[in-house]
Order: sequence, then structure tokens, then C-alpha cells
Amino acid sequence: MQEWRNLKVLHKKQQITINKLKVKSRRVDVLEKRIEEQDKEIETLKVLVVELQEIIFGKKKKDDNNDEDGISSNKKKKAEKKPRSKESYTRKLPDKTDITETREHTIDECPDCKEKLSKKKEVVFYEEDIPLPTKENKLKNVIEHVVEKGWCKTCKKWHSATPLPSKKVIIGKRVKLYICYLSILMRLSFEQIQNILFDTYSFTISDGEIGNILDEMSQKWRAEYERIMERLRNGKGVHLDETSWGERWLWVMADIETEDVLYLAAVSRGKGNAQRLLGEYFNAVRVSDAYGAYKILIGLCQLCWAHPFRYLRTLKNIKTLNKSVKKHCTKAYEKFSGIYEDLRKYLAEEFDKEKRTIQKQKLIKRLNSFCKPHKKDPKKLTNIKKLCLERMDEYLTCMDFAGVPCDNNKAERKLRHFVIKRKISFGNKSDKGARAFEVNASVLMTYWKKHKDDFFPQLTLLA
Repeated sequence: MQEWRNLKVLHKKQQITINKLKVKSRRVDVLEKRIEEQDKEIETLKVLVVELQEIIFGKKKKDDNNDEDGISSNKKKKAEKKPRSKESYTRKLPDKTDITETREHTIDECPDCKEKLSKKKEVVFYEEDIPLPTKENKLKNVIEHVVEKGWCKTCKKWHSATPLPSKKVIIGKRVKLYICYLSILMRLSFEQIQNILFDTYSFTISDGEIGNILDEMSQKWRAEYERIMERLRNGKGVHLDETSWGERWLWVMADIETEDVLYLAAVSRGKGNAQRLLGEYFNAVRVSDAYGAYKILIGLCQLCWAHPFRYLRTLKNIKTLNKSVKKHCTKAYEKFSGIYEDLRKYLAEEFDKEKRTIQKQKLIKRLNSFCKPHKKDPKKLTNIKKLCLERMDEYLTCMDFAGVPCDNNKAERKLRHFVIKRKISFGNKSDKGARAFEVNASVLMTYWKKHKDDFFPQLTLLA
């Protein structure tokens, strides 16, 4: 009986111990779950840190001889460069129409021994140069206009042979075009424009005059701006993108086939700005990234493949990630890049509806395989897979039409030109400056790309 009582006491103590252990076990489970969640958060933060480093400091150059992720055995081989020809290192021969002056250099005797030379022949070479200002020649044209005017007794008003300006000294058309070129296309500040004009032409101009010229030219080019907008809205399709523009946002709409481009300096990043660019009756294809402002817009949507491709490439190159997770991300990147590469090959082929339908089904099958969730997926990879699965049709709209690209690189290139200007001038602060910039940037960028050989003559026809 004593032994039984001892067992009873021990059983009671053990029961208490077991209950305590159960509580601890539950706490351990909670802690393990919390640790797992924290690990995922740390992975997400590591990805964000790398992305922020790239935004602030830019991408680091990689050594092509080393494997960039330290895991994959397939080292990227440097593309073999074709040897350059001798002609590629020399300047192109000018046309006969480009020759402005001919100088003849004759020789009759040896400069050393004064012996008369025989078997003489001519050798031709060309010297390309530009005029520079001197004290005597300042490269600035000053035209004095002597205008007759007379009084009409019948009309009872003065008439002049040519319209008279409100000021005695006015700025010529060519200077105005050059200022627009320097400000928009060369992305120079007002001070830099003033220095160039003074150093080259001894031409002085104030900040206010430059601002007025930009505003005046935008009003003259407004009709061409509207024509560019009309062509874009009635074309095969457009690219859409946006970037920060000082206190505003700079939106762009670029044509898929031509160099037509339209800019909008808006106060917000809302979807209403994209709708303003497209208009009310747009029914073509619009290529963009997956930003929410583009989601519910008129027209057919083609999502950019380059964006998830870059995200996956960044993800697989993050060295601070767990090795097994990093290896998993590398495999996901290789799988996606293989699909992306084949898609571009299909788009490069001549359009055949039946063939494209078969190819599209193959791509859908491969994308479904890529989008399967995995326990090692970081949050970034999970989001990419989820987006690809939910909007798969919009990623493959390009397969249904001829000439529609699968990326939004063209819009990004059109914006990149002004990202540098943003660092210099910090965008537009006033509504008046923003409206002038929209028109000038749209017209100048369109004409600059379309008329490389005769840019200024074509622009002069508009002014």
C-alpha cells in the first residue's frame, strides 16, 4: 500500500511535469513559427536592401570570369567580339556637296637638295572643321530692319511694310530653336545655355528670356503636339510608363512602330493621367508594367516581361540569402529566362496565326509550371509567380498580334533621356512650365528621332 501511495504521488508530480512540458511545447511551436516568419521577413528585407542599393549607388560591375552566384556550374562566356575593320577607325568620306573650300598644295623641287621632282601625282585628303568665334568674327548675325510705315486717311490707322515688334531689339528664330534644342534635347540648365551662347556667339540672354522663349515655342508647336497625340491614339499600339519629375510625375506614351512620343508632366501618379494620354476611344494594345494605374484602362493590355526578368535576376544575385534559397531562386530565374527567350524568338518570326496559337499554348504550359508555389520561395518570388498566374493572358497578348513587343523598354528609353535632366533642373515647379515642357519635349523628341539628317530644317518649317 505504501508503494502504491508513492506511485500515486509520483504520477501526480509527473502529470504536472507533463502539463508544463505541453505548455512549453506549445510555446516552442509558437516560437518556431515566429522564427520562420522572421526568416521570411529577413529574406524580404535583404531583397529590399539590394534593390535600394542599386537605386542609390547603381549596379556593380561583375567579373565575367567568375560565376556571379557561386552555385551554378554554367559560367557565362563572354560573347566573342567580331574584329573591327580598319575602315571603322577612320572618318567617313564627305560628299562632294559638303566641300566648302578647295586648297591646292603644289611642289616642284625637293625641299632638301632642291632637285626638280618628277612623276608627280595628286593625293586628296579632307579636313573637317567648324568656325570658332574671334574678335573680328563673333558668329552672330545682327540684322537692322528699316521699315517704312504710312498713315491711311480712309482707314485712319498706320500701316507698315512688315509687322513691327513691341521692342527695339528682338531675338531671331534660329536662336529660339537652338535654345529649345539645348534645354530639352541636350538637357542643359539655363546657366549652361547662357554660357554656350556667350562663348560661341557672344550672345547674352537672361533667365527670363529663356523661359519666355520656351513658353512661346510651346504655343507655336501646340498644333503639332495635338497631331502627334492623334497619331498615337489611332496607331497599332503604345508604350506607357512614368517616373518621378521633381515635385511631379513625368508620364510617357510612345508609339510601338514609329518614333512618335508624347509626354505629360502631372502632379500625381494616379491612373487618370494614363487615361488622359490614351483618350476616350483608344482600342489598340497598350504595353506597360504591372503598376496598378494601368490595370483598368481601355484597350488591350500587354504586360512587360523585362520587369519580372530583372526582379528574378536581382533575386538570384543576392549573396546574403540562404544557400538553398539562393539556389532555388537561380533555378526559377533560369526557368523564366528560358521562357522569355523563346517568346522573343517567336515574336521575331513572321506572324502566322495558327503557328502562334500552338506556340502560345506551349508558353502557357511552361508558365503554369513556373508559377507553382514552393516552400523555399521568398516573398518577392511568390509575388512574381502570383502575378504571372493571375494575369497570364495579359503577358501573352503579344502572341495574338503582329509587331506587338513583349517588353516596355521603348518607353523606358524615352523617359531615361529626361532622368538626367531631372538631376539638373529638378523637373517643373509651375503649371505653366510643365505645360510648355510637355509640348516642347514631345515635338522635339519626335522630330529628333524621325529626322536625324535634317532635324533643324524640319523644325524650322514648324516654327
